[in-house]
Amino acid sequence: MTSSAPRPSDAERLDLHNASIDESAAAAGHCGMTDLHTGRVCQERQDHVGSCAFVAPSHGPTPDTR
Repeated sequence: MTSSAPRPSDAERLDLHNASIDESAAAAGHCGMTDLHTGRVCQERQDHVGSCAFVAPSHGPTPDTR
């Protein structure tokens, strides 16, 4: 059984060992779940209720498309 209560902010995130979690988003307190087909990352708060809100990741340089 899992608890839906939010964890304390100093608690270790066990889901960081999951390849579908973006570590930089998780470190910032976001959900961090990654849509593996698009590469978009959920920016909802950690342990949010409901569906993920996926957005394009903001880390790394943006490719030049000229």
